[in-house]
Amino acid sequence: MKKISLLTLLLLTAFSGCSDNATITKSEKDLHNVKCMRLVIFPPNKFLETTMNRLYNFDENCSYKLEVSQKSGIVCNSNQNADRKALSNFPSGFVRLDLYKGYKNIYSYYRDLTHKTTKEDLKKAFEKLEQDIK
Repeated sequence: MKKISLLTLLLLTAFSGCSDNATITKSEKDLHNVKCMRLVIFPPNKFLETTMNRLYNFDENCSYKLEVSQKSGIVCNSNQNADRKALSNFPSGFVRLDLYKGYKNIYSYYRDLTHKTTKEDLKKAFEKLEQDIK
């Protein structure tokens, strides 16, 4: 019976390489006063900038900075991950939103992706941010 349970656990672990769940960290006390945001795309990316500007009216003079980044086409050549890459949806990219008050990170959204970043990925991330700062 233990062998079956162990095998089941190993299979579940192998097939759970990438989840649709985002990792979110936030500072509750600092999120309630966010009335505006300044957009920073790092590294610069026209797709991210255009998409984000369609979602919100950013203010260049705001003290709250929203830093958006993404990466696509990540290839892991490590032999240690060969089984996970072959048997699961191993991430090939990510989308990340970080909200800063001065130099303090007060909100972070990170989600692994198995595809190139889409407008829908950015919209979902930004809607979660908006929901959490209200």
